[in-house]
Amino acid sequence: MNNYMPKTPAAKSSGRSEEAILDQAVQQLLRATKDKAKKKGQPIDPAQLRKEGYSERFIDQVEKA
Repeated sequence: MNNYMPKTPAAKSSGRSEEAILDQAVQQLLRATKDKAKKKGQPIDPAQLRKEGYSERFIDQVEKA
């Protein structure tokens, strides 16, 4: 009987930099946060985002938007 585990294929690199992936994630999070704020009828508060643990990178994008 064969007692070895078959190897899974290695994750392929999509060719995108970590910076590009983070930028996309920040944009998606920003869009979701803006939608949530719009539904509540409240502006986005950077100080509250800091309290909730959002990254400075994300908060900078919120302030630019």
